Amino acid sequence: MSTQGKKKRRPKGTGAIYYVESRKCYAGNTLVDIGNGKTKKKYVYGKTKTAVADKLRDIEYQSKNGEFIEKDKKETITFYDLADKMLTERFAMNYIRPSTYDRHCSTLKTLADISGYLLSEITEDILKEFFLKNVHYSDSSIKKMYQLAGAVFKEAVKQKIITENPMNDVKRPQSKQEKIPVRALSVSEQQHLVDVLLSEDIQYSEIMLISLFTGMRIGEICALAVEDINFVNNTVFVHKTVSRGSYEKTIISNLPKDKDPRMVPIDDDIATLLKECVGNKKKGLIFLSSNGRVITTNQVNAAYSGILLKHNIVDPTIYGKIDLHSLRHSFATRCSESSMPIKVLQDILGHSDASITWNTYCSLFDDYKNEHIANAREYMKQNNLSIGCHIGCHGKKTA
Repeated sequence: MSTQGKKKRRPKGTGAIYYVESRKCYAGNTLVDIGNGKTKKKYVYGKTKTAVADKLRDIEYQSKNGEFIEKDKKETITFYDLADKMLTERFAMNYIRPSTYDRHCSTLKTLADISGYLLSEITEDILKEFFLKNVHYSDSSIKKMYQLAGAVFKEAVKQKIITENPMNDVKRPQSKQEKIPVRALSVSEQQHLVDVLLSEDIQYSEIMLISLFTGMRIGEICALAVEDINFVNNTVFVHKTVSRGSYEKTIISNLPKDKDPRMVPIDDDIATLLKECVGNKKKGLIFLSSNGRVITTNQVNAAYSGILLKHNIVDPTIYGKIDLHSLRHSFATRCSESSMPIKVLQDILGHSDASITWNTYCSLFDDYKNEHIANAREYMKQNNLSIGCHIGCHGKKTA
């Protein structure tokens, strides 16, 4: 029987194109002639089935005509391969915390559209197109994607997988999301919230009150141990926080490197509240869930959001977003309204630099500044030190 004109069948187990979930791309394979009568299965990847099919045809044509040249192994590394390897190594060597590793892994998932590309295939145009397609994310998420991509390509250049970094001329885009700033509770909102927390049976109410009247972060409060409280001097030693460990497990860890341990002063009311929470405990965590586990920020946030909604705490006519951080923000606002110096507030809040306090609460200090400028001007007027007083004395008029 003549076989002329019949299409040659691929060897069994080759030619099929399939989707690879871990790489978020399509893949295919075929056998290639590498010389001396030997063959090797060659895998290719692409964003679409058509792209993979085209690559397979090119490789098979090259193999048939003896033109196929095996690429250096470094040239076959995808973006995902290097990113995953880089993060895993940094985590294993304790260069990054478990929570940071988990966060980077989550960010890597958002880079799925470029994960399947070979590093040598990714161009500046591909990256620009990718970021423009993802401006619906928040600025924070875009920043994380941009930083991780930059780190991967920097590592690729360092390992000589590629010669030039395609990120060099790619600017980070701005999010299309409306930027609504987190605001503090107004005085009336705070009064309403405190009344509810003290009069109703609210889960985690003590944690919320402590944040509202000390400025401590929720994670820091959830990590407090009996040994951290000094009821003689009315101080709290803040040196740990609740964070995520490996595989999303909640753990107690030291404060991040950019946050220093600090002593937070507490008043008699908070001291009394903490004594009730401590009870007969001699050591260990003060706050635990009903099943004896560490309380997470998400658990407190869920209860807090429910309170705001159920009791109509938030005034919708005031611009800004109210979230769990608003408790800490409200403490800073009340301190600013009482004319607390920025350096003192910086120490209480645990900011490593006063500029962080200033940039975070600049609107508060603008009001504080304007109030004191007005006081200074009034003082100068009363002592005949203003320009207006001198003009009046000399009988001159302004134009």
